[in-house]
Amino acid sequence: MDALLDTVVNTIVMLSRGIPGLVTAGLAAMLMLLALVRREPSMMVLAALFAIPSAYIFGSWTGYLIFIRLLPILVLLSAYAIGQDDPIFMWGLAIPPFLFLAYFVFNLVVKNFAGV
Repeated sequence: MDALLDTVVNTIVMLSRGIPGLVTAGLAAMLMLLALVRREPSMMVLAALFAIPSAYIFGSWTGYLIFIRLLPILVLLSAYAIGQDDPIFMWGLAIPPFLFLAYFVFNLVVKNFAGV
């Protein structure tokens, strides 16, 4: 079981650094915007899956950085709001994760794709 968890964590780390980190965070941000415009919850769920690596690497389980680790949950709640046809919650819940992903991509580019 430990080998499986090590493989999962190593995969998440590899998907959050360098060019793969730029691609996964960019895909998550684009899918979020497309899901909001087209009102498709399935695209928002896919965006939440793509947002997990960057949130896992940048966040922490203690202090205020726990909010960063829980951002994919906000994306899933936004998908639920899309399904319930509630525009205020669907946009309001998607803004903090989108801003975090924009900051994550900016941070990757500034650090010359070295990782966060």
